Amino acid sequence: MMKLTITDKAAEKLRSYDQPEDAAFKLTSVFSGGCSYTYNYDLAIDHKKEEDTKFEDNGIVLYLDKMTISHINEDLKLDYNEGQGFRLVGASQIYTFRLDVKNKVKA
Repeated sequence: MMKLTITDKAAEKLRSYDQPEDAAFKLTSVFSGGCSYTYNYDLAIDHKKEEDTKFEDNGIVLYLDKMTISHINEDLKLDYNEGQGFRLVGASQIYTFRLDVKNKVKA
């Protein structure tokens, strides 16, 4: 089973967002192609789906969608750096950086 570590800085920043009770932090990936195939990642406050996988670390609950789980086969770390945003890192690569939290929940 994949492990997700949320650093102290990332947890502190995530706690600063207003989060409705019926929503959660969610990391999703979108397959994009062209000359090469890649995934783009999205970090958002969103409604979870039944097939999403729940991770909890450092007092933060974060869901990953099924597609993200299917193509990342290593432990991950979510980190935050002021001015650079969030970044998702595995042992073999940096999956994404300069992530901002989007609010996908209608007020």
